[in-house]
Amino acid sequence: MTKRNKNTIKAGVVGCGGIAQVIHIPILMKLPNLELSAICDTDTHKTAFVSNRFGVKAIFSDIEEMFRRVKLDVVFILTPNNMHLPMSLIAMRNGADVFIERPCARSAAEAKQIQKAARDFGRNVMVGMHSRFRSDIRTIKGFIDNKTIGEIFFVKGEWLQSAFHTIKQKWWFKKRVSGGGVFLDLGIQMLDTSWWLAGKPSLTSAKTYLRKIQTGLEVEDFCVTHLEFEGDLQMSFTTSWHFPIEKDHFKADIFGLNGTASVNPLSIAKAINRKTLDVTPKLYENRTRNIFRMAYQNEMSHFVNYLMGLETVLESGIDDAVEIMQIVDRIYESI
Repeated sequence: MTKRNKNTIKAGVVGCGGIAQVIHIPILMKLPNLELSAICDTDTHKTAFVSNRFGVKAIFSDIEEMFRRVKLDVVFILTPNNMHLPMSLIAMRNGADVFIERPCARSAAEAKQIQKAARDFGRNVMVGMHSRFRSDIRTIKGFIDNKTIGEIFFVKGEWLQSAFHTIKQKWWFKKRVSGGGVFLDLGIQMLDTSWWLAGKPSLTSAKTYLRKIQTGLEVEDFCVTHLEFEGDLQMSFTTSWHFPIEKDHFKADIFGLNGTASVNPLSIAKAINRKTLDVTPKLYENRTRNIFRMAYQNEMSHFVNYLMGLETVLESGIDDAVEIMQIVDRIYESI
């Protein structure tokens, strides 16, 4: 794909909701070699707030008008899921590379349209799977790639949000907008990271149990899924938005033939002579909040560096996203 041969990349943001204001925009404002030149949202109150807070003068309520008025190299699409496809196509047609917050689309069919447009227009598309950029996950990947814990045969993940504290944007509960429920929100992140750590294997089967804990929802808020991949690799994920627990619970365990690795907290053990040896390195980012925020910063920095030719391989590109969405489709079809 085309690299940007310039000192400063001009960026636009489409979608100025809560996570954009708290995470994406503050990080983009601090990235070297990037200038946040324009913001766009149909809610003019949001664009006005962001403009005043961050000093971005060019504000728009229509993406087509934004491109008519401002020359942009890259667009960060942070909208509800149903807008990822149309916004991406408009951006690429206007010569911009694209970053899409997860999931890239509501289905594999939509993801493939984005993939085709990227090839047709010669544009770069990255999908925001920030867990790949967590320092603890990167550490585990290094141990896996070095065969320290041997061949991976089982991955188990749980991401359960407390029913007493979870606050979701209302569009997540509308299937035509979101495309799915808690698995498409939380589960896809665990799936993508586990699939990437295991070397991107091919899926052979999917079995899923979905339930609506909270009544009146169009999508699931509790999901248990079991996946089988080539090479007898098994993965199991449990996710919920409204689980009856006091505080959120996130945990993942990876089992290899010669050891184990865990996330939250980070732990790596190698089996030697019928005993386990703790080989966990000490991380500077020892607090979950630091790891979480730094992961977002690392992924966006990676994308900008790639566009400038400072990185040779684009991580979490649209080709990976298509494969993940095909697995997601199988998960929902399995019920």
